[in-house]
Amino acid sequence: MALIDLELPNAPSLGLLGLLFLVGYVLYFTIYVFYTRFYHLRQFPGPSLGAYSRLWLLKAMRSEQSAEWFQEVNNKYGSIARIGPNLLVTSDPDTWRKVLGIRSNYERGSWFDCLRIDPHRANLITERDRSKHNALRYQMASGYDGKDIEGLEATIDNNMREWIAYIEHNSLSSPQAMKPFDIARSIQWLDFDLICQLCFGHKLGFIANHSDRYDFQKTLDERLPIVEQIGVLTEFGSILRFISRVPFLNQVLPSVKDKSGVGKILGLARTAIDARYMPDFVPRKDLLAAWLDRGMDRSQAETEMVIALFAGSDTTATAIRGILLYIITSPPVYTRLISEIRAAYKNQSQSELASYAIARNLPYLHACIKEGLRLFPPVTALRQRVTPPEGDILGGIHVPGGVDIGVNIRGLLRHEATFGTDADMFRPERWLETTQPQLRQMERVHELLFNMGTTRCLGINLAMMMVHKFFAEVFRRWDIVIVNPTRPWDSRCHGVFQQKDFFVRITSRSIHVDDKPA
Repeated sequence: MALIDLELPNAPSLGLLGLLFLVGYVLYFTIYVFYTRFYHLRQFPGPSLGAYSRLWLLKAMRSEQSAEWFQEVNNKYGSIARIGPNLLVTSDPDTWRKVLGIRSNYERGSWFDCLRIDPHRANLITERDRSKHNALRYQMASGYDGKDIEGLEATIDNNMREWIAYIEHNSLSSPQAMKPFDIARSIQWLDFDLICQLCFGHKLGFIANHSDRYDFQKTLDERLPIVEQIGVLTEFGSILRFISRVPFLNQVLPSVKDKSGVGKILGLARTAIDARYMPDFVPRKDLLAAWLDRGMDRSQAETEMVIALFAGSDTTATAIRGILLYIITSPPVYTRLISEIRAAYKNQSQSELASYAIARNLPYLHACIKEGLRLFPPVTALRQRVTPPEGDILGGIHVPGGVDIGVNIRGLLRHEATFGTDADMFRPERWLETTQPQLRQMERVHELLFNMGTTRCLGINLAMMMVHKFFAEVFRRWDIVIVNPTRPWDSRCHGVFQQKDFFVRITSRSIHVDDKPA
């Protein structure tokens, strides 16, 4: 039988096909660049690199100071600037309020998918479907709010008391010997154990050991930069979902069998949930019980417990660290604040911890907390939303449908028209020495720190109780001085913050005649 000749006389060579493909690709790319640079979003200025690629945004993320990059770009190009082919960033409070409004048709962008613990299951932070997100909020609201948690303040006191005892025995300085103490990590251990007790019903030993348990913090430090960059290249979300379905590849994802990291916390969460269904379990009112009582399934609860441990503890710890740095590096503020706190608690024994009922009504303490949060917001991620299909008018300019817009929260909270020409300064007095209309305007902008409407942070009450009690207790008991004013800490921004080497000197407070208990 004759061989079949597969060579067709007029068939183009592979080289010619390759050349045609290359020419086609170059033509496509040229049209794409022309369209994105000169037509799509052309009315919004921004870095030239951002007009046709995501490289500018990737550079900002890799700088580990992305919040400052976003602020600089809005300062230079205006309150709405273009930082990607299909991405805008705004520092304008009215624009962001419109995007987040209850009647808004903006949806959460694909960025949120990159924050999932389980690639196939959304959580409270990442859920993009409105009805499902609202259902999760219903299940979780009363727990985060503290209404369904028995003895919430007593639980905070329990952890604070153990943390104070550790400092008193291990980290106090004296006139004869200074002990530089990294308070950044120490605050993190305090908040980790608090959230663990609220979720699991017991601590995990972060405070007692004063070190990272199960490499949880180490894992977060390693993965946060990666997650942030995946948030730029959102296509990786689909890749991760594919990997999770392949048996020999999904081993790179967290597993309840892991001995450390996020997987270990997932395993502890599963153990805590399983215990709830044992016949000898003694019911208690904690965060997990509140969720399960409102119909949350066990698998969802596992994921939400990890999110609570990370989002609840890390953001609160960052808030405390940022506020603390501003206070102890501002001598007039520090002097006025400790005077207010010590006068308020002068008749209370130090064996009793500072009550929230008193702390939340101290005007200067409250002003310091608000001002610290304004200048150092714990979450600086863009948190992109997508314009509705019909588009919208932003800043007087029509924006097409399907465009991502994110918030420059650092710039928004330094809005000079709202906070004055000294908006970059730490001045708590601005909250106490203003007119009522101006105060209402400042409050209205400041609340955007926590989002608004159906995306407003559920844990505000818990966080505010912790923050107020922390400063009331610490400053009624100790004097704190920064060790290195020229380089106070190592702080890196990845949408949230990694902070360490925040060395301070802690001494027992000086007792003066007028502060002694009556």
